[in-house]
Amino acid sequence: MALSAQTKTAPSSSVSHNPVVDPACWQGKELRNSSSWQYRLSESDIAELDAALCSIRARKLALIDIRLADFPLPAFGRKLAEFKKEILDGRGFVLLRGFPVDSYSREDIATLYWGVGCHFGKQVSQNLKGQLLGHVIDLGTKSGRLKPELEKFKDKIFIHPEVRGYSSDERLFFHVDSCDIVGLFCLHPAKTGGESLVASSATFHNEVLKRRPDLLDALYEPFWVSRKGEIPEGAEPWFRMPMFQFFNGRFVGHLFPGGIRAGQMMPNIPKLTARQLEALDLVQDIANDQDIHLSMQLEKGDIQFLNNLVLTHTRTAYEDYSEPERRRHLLRLWLVTPEGRELPPSFLDWHGGGRRGGSYVPGLKEVASLEP
Repeated sequence: MALSAQTKTAPSSSVSHNPVVDPACWQGKELRNSSSWQYRLSESDIAELDAALCSIRARKLALIDIRLADFPLPAFGRKLAEFKKEILDGRGFVLLRGFPVDSYSREDIATLYWGVGCHFGKQVSQNLKGQLLGHVIDLGTKSGRLKPELEKFKDKIFIHPEVRGYSSDERLFFHVDSCDIVGLFCLHPAKTGGESLVASSATFHNEVLKRRPDLLDALYEPFWVSRKGEIPEGAEPWFRMPMFQFFNGRFVGHLFPGGIRAGQMMPNIPKLTARQLEALDLVQDIANDQDIHLSMQLEKGDIQFLNNLVLTHTRTAYEDYSEPERRRHLLRLWLVTPEGRELPPSFLDWHGGGRRGGSYVPGLKEVASLEP
């Protein structure tokens, strides 16, 4: 596929050689011994959730039809509003703990999680299947043998760049999802491993500036990123996105290494330069620094919400239980909100149709299934 002259000469973002100053610019070592980012549900919170659930049941609303107005939480909703502000304008994430999973059916859990999600944003499609309620579970996807052109990346790739990592049990790159806020609800943790790692892309910027300022410019240049077959109407099978941008005075980060590596397998996509490769590797090295990221083990009933525009995340490899009903299983929501940071044009091109997030292709039908 021929590339247009306009695409070939797309300008890079204006580079800032000053440190990012933002509440979301933190290091894991600063938060490791703090509980400020955690909140344990109270009995009154759970009572309000029960009341909202009873109302949904009485009205026989389908999961996909539930909106914020259908899920009022008088007091707990005010707490959720504070958490949302923290996610959008503060450190960028929150962990809610203590949801009594064993007291509810799978349908009720999904309803409660969806209802809580409505207080943070609107659910959007996560893949070609149009799933609004995602399932992070090992479906047997393995990285397998890399194609020859990717062998040089083998020490940096944890999973094959052509597949969606959430359907495997392997370690992943630090990355972002295609939305403002991603939510993960832990139904079952793994037997061992599967820790959730969260890190600030604003901190990555400052660490590159400190460690290798000569590579900072490369991360403001647009990278070619494969859409991995999830192509919006009228779009190319790739898009271009810098890792670091400032837009209307605010920092916005984008870390999508799997898509960048997958792009290298596509015809007519320019090969990464040695400088770009070095910069990408440096960011992953920074992200994997135990002082930089924050590690947390999601337990049954935990709900993690984080801001994809300023944070990145991954998870470690894990070993599952042999019993199917005990396998590691997270429910995922991709949420968008107009209250999020103003998006640069490259983000709107990424999502297609001027959307803030989601995976949309022609003919897609949105669904919210209780099973993977």
